[in-house]
Amino acid sequence: MGVSFLIVGVNFALKVLLVELIKSLRLKTVTLETNYTMITIFAGQFINTAVLIVLNNASFKDFDGGNGVLSLIFSVGTETDFSVTWYRTVGTTIMRTMTSQAMWPLIEFGMFWSLLNFMRCLDRKFSNDTFVTDKPSVQAYIDLYAGPEYLIHYRYAAILLQIGVAFCYGCAMPPLYGIAAVAFVILYINERLLVCYYYKEPPTFDEKMTSLTLDIVKYVPFIMLPMAFWQLGNRQIFETEVTQIDFKADMLLSNHDMGNAFSHMDPTYMTYNSGPMWLLILVCVYRLFRYCSGATDEEEEDDGLVEGLDDYYDALKINDKAAYIGQEEYFYQYSCKTMSDEQLSKMKQSKVKMDADINSGKELDLDKLI
Repeated sequence: MGVSFLIVGVNFALKVLLVELIKSLRLKTVTLETNYTMITIFAGQFINTAVLIVLNNASFKDFDGGNGVLSLIFSVGTETDFSVTWYRTVGTTIMRTMTSQAMWPLIEFGMFWSLLNFMRCLDRKFSNDTFVTDKPSVQAYIDLYAGPEYLIHYRYAAILLQIGVAFCYGCAMPPLYGIAAVAFVILYINERLLVCYYYKEPPTFDEKMTSLTLDIVKYVPFIMLPMAFWQLGNRQIFETEVTQIDFKADMLLSNHDMGNAFSHMDPTYMTYNSGPMWLLILVCVYRLFRYCSGATDEEEEDDGLVEGLDDYYDALKINDKAAYIGQEEYFYQYSCKTMSDEQLSKMKQSKVKMDADINSGKELDLDKLI
């Protein structure tokens, strides 16, 4: 259990480190900063949680006989496959880690809420009068009582971590799906309450981070299906093949290599683990077909959202739109802008309707009015 808590602690340290690192890059927009932070936190925590512990215990003696590059790099591990001993050691550690990770929002709130209230009590000298303070300015007093900043990118990274680990190892360890579901329920209730009563009011974000998260989730099958194919191919569990060892300390070989694994891919003789790999091939062919045909996921979403609503730039009133464009062009003289070039171009090229011409449907070109 100590290893699981250590991994969760390292994940928290990674979060703090990566947030400060991305802030030091001074990216142009808050949305871009949060997107980069979310991706780096998810990648770092996924590697720390689901990859390093597996590679640390892995042995590639079945592949190169113990004399290859992989065996030279990963020379500590003794697990040659997803065997019974792997599930007893590495598998249980992963499940305990994800259970601790699911409970972490509650633990984190308890720690920082206690620390924050201790600092407030210390500021008012442990009295009940909240108007007593040692702060030298009003802003310092507000900062102490306003609550911490809401890090939305960290929440998205936590969701992606639960999804990634659950689908990566869930085929062999189905309780991971239940742990992920419990984690989502805890995160939902925790965030709903804390955003209202604990955190500072977060800034307004657009839909780009949510869309990016959904785009990342679409690549989860490319990790899940190969892992399921290899996990279901263990010969000791599914074929009752046992390799003899002379001493208890000897490494137990699995005889599960590439040649044996892909022998299950014969379409005329499907076996217990043929499904995941053939499904992966179908997914890849479908993705390739969509890429070659030029189809995008955005087109599918647009087809399903036919609500008869105007675009934002078309829905703006003529006076507001002219004021926005005039203000932006004025700022451009001083190398300052509040809109991207793409947004400004869309606003200029949009069509508007005057109030008097709504019934007639007459459209006016905005460029002629500025």
